[in-house]
Amino acid sequence: MIRSLYVRITATFLIIVVISIGVAFLFTNQLFKRDARGQLPDQLISSIDRIEQLYAVSKPASIQQFLEEMSSLQGLSIAAVNRSSRLIMVGGRAEAMIERITYEQLVSVFGGNDVRVNMFDQESEGPPAPPAYGKRVQFGNESWAVFVQPDRFPQTSNFIWTAVTLLVTILIVGGALILVAARYLVRPLKMMTNAATRMAEGDFSVRLPEKRGDELGELAGSMNRMAHSLSQLELMRQDFVASVSHEIQSPLTSIGGFAEALRSEDVTEAERERYVNIIKQESTRLSRLSENLLNLASLDSQQHPFHPESYRLDRQLRDVVLACEPHWLAKKQTVELLMEETVIRADRDQLSQVWMNLLSNSMKFTPEGGKISFSLTEQDSFAVVKITDTGVGIHEEDRERLFERFYKGDASRERSKGGSGLGLAIAKKIINIHGGSIMLDPHVNQLAGASFIVRVPLVAQA
Repeated sequence: MIRSLYVRITATFLIIVVISIGVAFLFTNQLFKRDARGQLPDQLISSIDRIEQLYAVSKPASIQQFLEEMSSLQGLSIAAVNRSSRLIMVGGRAEAMIERITYEQLVSVFGGNDVRVNMFDQESEGPPAPPAYGKRVQFGNESWAVFVQPDRFPQTSNFIWTAVTLLVTILIVGGALILVAARYLVRPLKMMTNAATRMAEGDFSVRLPEKRGDELGELAGSMNRMAHSLSQLELMRQDFVASVSHEIQSPLTSIGGFAEALRSEDVTEAERERYVNIIKQESTRLSRLSENLLNLASLDSQQHPFHPESYRLDRQLRDVVLACEPHWLAKKQTVELLMEETVIRADRDQLSQVWMNLLSNSMKFTPEGGKISFSLTEQDSFAVVKITDTGVGIHEEDRERLFERFYKGDASRERSKGGSGLGLAIAKKIINIHGGSIMLDPHVNQLAGASFIVRVPLVAQA
């Protein structure tokens, strides 16, 4: 519980608030005391001057009554001494003030100097008493030494209690708000934790709200995209497993059935030969499927051998066409080559497999007497190969999924003659490794035949 993010955020905020309040209180208290003590001497001297002025204006009959009124009005304790040692004391602190005044201070006041009388007693308990100040005053024709002391020190104690009350209130209210805020901050993190747990258990349908515009909202969006990607990968995995199972099950069923038929004594020699050929064809199909799957797995692992070398791409395309000559001649097909002399740096064996797969598809889906054409040009540091045939074409609904593994449209499924649907997927993977692209030509009607455009960098890097 202590290690939870909720507790850590709350504790961090509270510690910051307490430290801030403590520093602010100490700093404010010191400023207040400094300002109050700095202004006190001037205020007391000004009070003595006002007493002198008011006496001159009012000319009271009794100095005692006049000082009592001044003490009551200004909140001062007043002690007045004349040269004849007459003493007048008014206010609660007057007697203590007289006890603190020395003979030297009294003489200094009659000499025209302002005097400060320290009232602090180290043996007394409680806060220190405010100091007293004395000044010579003229009451009528007589000189008096008047000492004044505030009955209350500038409201230090009240200020402290008020400040403490205010800061404690701020701490309590702030702490409560921090708890609410921390819960608000931690809630989406808990939701993300639960979502991550569900995804780890295989539930990729979970989605998080993306209403927030902060970093947590961005994280929620990233997790939603990750969940969507994982769900797509899971569907692809399931489809891949189903496709592999289907592709393997079909030839195995044929092999098993014809092998069982060969055990019959009623099978003629011609039938036996036909059954053996079918078993051989299905075995070859299984071998080819296994080889393609291993090739795809190697390409996906990003550890597939990549050996770039410089060579003439136009010669490679011509060699691939010549290697397949018996097949396209057998179907009375025509292969046309329109190529520029082009030198690229790429993996020769991998690209040879790409051209072989594309040419095999064209020959497979082009009827007898059809035409297959190759063109090669250079554009913007790319070698552009265009392969076009006059075959059965590609339906609109098949074009988006054409490069998916094991995908075979209805037209191709009828004429596939054992195709596994991996050829274009392998070709696309190899071209991507080289940093190029493969796509259908958008300017050609694909229903009148297939047309592919392959772009390969002149200098490819894996």
